[in-house]
Amino acid sequence: MTIRVSVNYNDPRWKRFNLACYIRLLLSKVAQIHQIRLNKFSLSVLACSDVKIKELNREHRKKNKATNVLAWPAMHNFCNLNQDYLSNDENKYLFLGDIAISYERCLREASSQNIQFNKYCCRLLIHAILHLLGYDHDISVRASKMQLMETRVLNSVLTNRPKFINI
Repeated sequence: MTIRVSVNYNDPRWKRFNLACYIRLLLSKVAQIHQIRLNKFSLSVLACSDVKIKELNREHRKKNKATNVLAWPAMHNFCNLNQDYLSNDENKYLFLGDIAISYERCLREASSQNIQFNKYCCRLLIHAILHLLGYDHDISVRASKMQLMETRVLNSVLTNRPKFINI
């Protein structure tokens, strides 16, 4: 599986956290658990601060407050993929969408919940990736399904993590 991740470091503190590596690992686990047959994905990440994510949240969700992570799916419903993406064309990557994640918010929330920063960020990144794939938590049944998938992916990563990733 090939995953292209474009990271824009709007906040330099994120450079200590290899977002592209984490996202490749997390997305590959989601694809494995879902048994997704696609081999090539791409997405972009804005590694930012509370100030920037607040601006994005206000602009896109009409909420004038900082949040931990935002996701903008490129496709409205992942389940209805165009069959063209199932080909083996080397240049065809399925663009999933965009993610923004706030350093300060993640640091505060991880600290207040007494969770390692890396592990907490991985949970949020899984959450964002699932949004890109069409998951939502607007009603309790869908929220439960999304939370279950987040837990499955995170547990799989924690159990089978490569040695270069310290979660």
